[in-house]
Amino acid sequence: MSLQGQAVTGSGGIVCATVQKLDSQDQIIPEYSIHAQRFDAEKKRFLNAVAQASQSLQEEISALQGHPHAKGLLPVLETHLMMLSDPELHDITQRFIEDKSINVEWALKFCLAGFVQAFAEMDNVYLKSRQADIEQVGKRLLHYLMDQTKVDEPVHAIIVAQDFSPSEIVRLWRLGAVGFVAAQGGKGSHAMIVARGVGLTGLAGAQTLWSAVKDGDKLILDAENNTWLLNPSQEQEQHCQDLQKALHDKQESLQSYATQATSRERSDGISLLANVEFVEEITLANQYEVDGIGLFRTEFLFMQSAALPTEDEQYDYYHAMVQGMNGKPITFRLLDVGADKLAHARIFFGDYDGENPALGLRGVRMLLHKPNLLKTQLRAILRCADEGDISILVPMVVAAEEVSAVRQVMVEVQQELGLKSDITLGCMIEVPGAALVADDLAQVSDFFSIGSNDLVQYTLAVDRADEHVSYLYDANHPAVKCLIQMAVDAAQKNDIPVIVCGELAASKAWTQTFVDMKVDALSMASSSVLTIRKQLSDLSN
Repeated sequence: MSLQGQAVTGSGGIVCATVQKLDSQDQIIPEYSIHAQRFDAEKKRFLNAVAQASQSLQEEISALQGHPHAKGLLPVLETHLMMLSDPELHDITQRFIEDKSINVEWALKFCLAGFVQAFAEMDNVYLKSRQADIEQVGKRLLHYLMDQTKVDEPVHAIIVAQDFSPSEIVRLWRLGAVGFVAAQGGKGSHAMIVARGVGLTGLAGAQTLWSAVKDGDKLILDAENNTWLLNPSQEQEQHCQDLQKALHDKQESLQSYATQATSRERSDGISLLANVEFVEEITLANQYEVDGIGLFRTEFLFMQSAALPTEDEQYDYYHAMVQGMNGKPITFRLLDVGADKLAHARIFFGDYDGENPALGLRGVRMLLHKPNLLKTQLRAILRCADEGDISILVPMVVAAEEVSAVRQVMVEVQQELGLKSDITLGCMIEVPGAALVADDLAQVSDFFSIGSNDLVQYTLAVDRADEHVSYLYDANHPAVKCLIQMAVDAAQKNDIPVIVCGELAASKAWTQTFVDMKVDALSMASSSVLTIRKQLSDLSN
């Protein structure tokens, strides 16, 4: 029976696929079809994993023999050992490999799901409790199977979980996931912003789906309308295919705008820039012929690292970005470890544990608190200056003194590196206090970048990642427009460029407003550039 519902927000696209449902301790497994020639190799992988899992269990049992506190644990481990040798587990898993022509991880997951359901439907309380043992045995086997796979295999599924970090979204995209659904998350969550940037279809804030969906179900995601449909009928799947074709045709029609004259050559004078987080996004940005990179969020490199990246490691990453853009301008935002990246903040800055990280030591505050970190990042970025058109952006600014302090360090680094060309230093307007003192900030800044996502959040005191208050996250609130206008007026009064960055930049409802304000550039997810380029073209005709 089909079930449908609404999510809070989406990352565009329409997809239909089977589900991988992940609990907090689950891992994403590869799901892909195989040819008959590979059946025996996959079966061998299964038997190797069983042997490894059995050996590890036997070692654990031996180590616990005679231990006074192991009496309750030993029978459980012995039960798991027996389950590993169960002929039915072996037969069903290997049969799924052949019958469905799928890899062993996927086959094992199908087999385990059947066992779990069978135990769950039993009336006997003791036997019903064995469901947890099956799940634990399965996780142990999957651990060894995944350990055999040194290269990530594709995941042709919709991944459903409680929540995703930005780095997990990137991993899903790299693995080839069809889409994702997060039970939690609001309109402006960082994970959804990353998903839009790479064009990965997904929904957030779909709590109803989480309680209804199970592993292996079929799911339709319509992220264009923020809806989902669980276990669709054949007719509904056909309708999904029709919608997919219509969306594809619409996207194809937008492609003509990829080769249109750059925004700077049109009468509106607005440049269309891309927001990116990692080097691989450059390919997409170039595909859409963006005028440059308006926001490169440098923290992603830090979030992927187990330790602080060295100057050379940062330079290699930034240099690849500069080379990929072939001379087009790039704005590097300095490290901003915000509330949605708290786990990483604690790895790197263990001496700080503020009670409210969204309002604590983050952005420029953290950088000035850790001057060596700031100087290292500036050196890595400025070493790229001779090979590209680069700018630097200071995040979370509330006072002119903060911009001046960063500029002083930047000038020192320029002198150390022997750089003669001036590098522009910009200020982010993303908190109400910055907009209110925008005139002071404009006098010490070379340009403004209005961070619309955080500006809405801080203006309305609404956590943009919290689905429970997402109805209050309203970019059309008059206070938001008032603050943006104040920042634009201050920039134009002091003759510095102003960029609008984030979700508002990609909103067709705001395009005319930004044209009227005479902003210099809009910076958004690469996948939104052609839509806004068409919108600008329509407005000028």
